[in-house]
Amino acid sequence: MKTEGLFPRVLLAGLLLAPVGPVSVVAQVPSGLDLGSALRLTLENDPNIALVEARLAGAQGALLGAAGAFDPVVTSEVKETASDTPQTESTSAELRSLESSLGLATRLRSGLTVTPSFRVHRTEVPGSGEDPVNVGTLSFAFRQPLLQGRGRSVTAAGELAAEREVVAGTLDLEQTTAERVLAVALQYWTARARALDLEILEESEASARDLLATTRRLVEADQTPAAELVQLEANLAAKESARIGGQRSLFAARQSLGREIGLEPSRIAALPPPADPFPRIRPAEVPGAVEADRWIETALRRRADLRAARTRREAVEIRLHAATNALQPKLDLLFVPTWSGLVAGNGAADYLSALGRNVPGVGASLGVSLAWPTRNRTALGAQAETEAALRQSALRIDVLARNVGADVPSALDAVASGALQADKAAQAVALFERAVINEEKKLRAGTSTLLDLISQRDRLTSARQTEVAARLALAQALARLRFETGTLLAGSEGEGGAALRPELLTRVPSAEEARP
Repeated sequence: MKTEGLFPRVLLAGLLLAPVGPVSVVAQVPSGLDLGSALRLTLENDPNIALVEARLAGAQGALLGAAGAFDPVVTSEVKETASDTPQTESTSAELRSLESSLGLATRLRSGLTVTPSFRVHRTEVPGSGEDPVNVGTLSFAFRQPLLQGRGRSVTAAGELAAEREVVAGTLDLEQTTAERVLAVALQYWTARARALDLEILEESEASARDLLATTRRLVEADQTPAAELVQLEANLAAKESARIGGQRSLFAARQSLGREIGLEPSRIAALPPPADPFPRIRPAEVPGAVEADRWIETALRRRADLRAARTRREAVEIRLHAATNALQPKLDLLFVPTWSGLVAGNGAADYLSALGRNVPGVGASLGVSLAWPTRNRTALGAQAETEAALRQSALRIDVLARNVGADVPSALDAVASGALQADKAAQAVALFERAVINEEKKLRAGTSTLLDLISQRDRLTSARQTEVAARLALAQALARLRFETGTLLAGSEGEGGAALRPELLTRVPSAEEARP
């Protein structure tokens, strides 16, 4: 048996070719930024969420303004007049009067307007020797619409529509929060994958560096040909280049993560590296294609963007009813009962007590008021505009529903395929680790070369990176499935009841979450 050249190989194998420990992409939990902290930072710093919150505050202000149409209005007036009244062609008499009034106008949501008022009128003729006459009148004016403006659904249409807009704005905030949580989660897992890739590349580079250093010592000891160094130096240069690229990718991924969170540049630089392990999902846990219809129904019920669109359609329907009512003539019933009293005297007490003394009786007036626009183009235009807005609302809901019907099955398939792919990638890593060990044994036995070993190690490195990519795809697909089915935020079926629970992003939606 030929033994020439066998000793250097055995020595080299004994010094360097120990099995390479795997870089875990699931169980390893280094210290750093966890997903929950990243999402909480997003809620605190993301300007997109702050923008929607500002719009919601505007909608709440609009609701307050719409409700203000039914606030009681106090009116008050004091007026003093003096005039010369002709008596004959050559004489005139001065007439002075003082009038004070206090009223309270209240418009009810039924359309009825009630205006109680108190009025005192003093008249006197200076120099006549007669006491001033003080007349006090208490009246209640009732105006009840009979056609246009009758009923709460018409009179309070602006307030009711504004209420629906506030609800829709709350759902917008929920939807935007879900979108931002999804974006940050996707970028978080990307940054985590880049960190694991860099660990793999750094280990590969360290192995190549040690292999080259030991080979140089063997060359110096005349135990191996110097020509062996060329391929090892080239291998190390390639590993260094890959490691530099990995560092650049990790830096870019962390910058993108900080930007998605909404951090300022100075805070991005201090952002810790992602720390959470990738979620491990067994293929059996993923709902099958036969369950897609149930998850589509769940998404149609839970998605905040769909609920906001439906709420806005309700607001448009309210406005359309009011616009249709405005096409009718304005016919109002007027009823004004009055009480009057009279006191003669020049004192302040006489002036203020006129209502309660010498009351001759009760008066009342009853009438109708009619306003009938001849062409009514303002109302016709408002009706046409609102009908168009209603059609737009219906079309928007239909588009969203169609997208949900297509996106949910795709998201389910992505998770199912991702789980299978991740399992196969993990199997490939385990097999390549065995292949590297076998190649080391062959090198010790003299039946393999350093080039063969380098090739096997490169395949193992590639397999590990493939597993990282598969775990990344699975984690991102899981987050997208949560988003598409409306289960990204906990308790999101109620108005404004959504809550952030980061652990949901690492679990497949359960059957309980799909139930109404």
